[in-house]
Amino acid sequence: MLSSPPSPIRSPLAISTVANALVKLRRNTSKTEFIGSTSGEPQTHPLLRGEGVTSRRKVPLVQSDLFFCRDAVDVPKLLRGSRASLLERAENIGANVLVDESWECSIRVPRDRRHGSYKVQVRYNASASRSSLPDPQKPVALDRVQNVSGLMTIVDREELSL
Repeated sequence: MLSSPPSPIRSPLAISTVANALVKLRRNTSKTEFIGSTSGEPQTHPLLRGEGVTSRRKVPLVQSDLFFCRDAVDVPKLLRGSRASLLERAENIGANVLVDESWECSIRVPRDRRHGSYKVQVRYNASASRSSLPDPQKPVALDRVQNVSGLMTIVDREELSL
């Protein structure tokens, strides 16, 4: 008796397989919107500029944070948080002011602004120094920020290691 050759086994398309393919296709075709802003060249607060106001010894520091925000993004608040962490690190090494400051901010806008969360990366650079004057406690170049208007809720904050 001759039997016919076995036919190749075909698996039916599962819903999960089709769904995964559609998700991958959507990720590849959608364009993620980013809003970026930067302070520009490093700068020192006017209060701390001038000869002899700060010590000559300066220690460069970097603070990099990832924030997850809902409803809006208030960049000055996020910059203040990153700068405060940087100043705390400066105080731990004996400094009391930050000079030569600069920052970069990148906001990833969710596809659905009403229900998604914004992913915000802040990188704050400064040099720690000593001065007889108090630190201004304010980020530089706040006139250069780009916000997403509304009432911001910070859902999470991660400190990124460099």
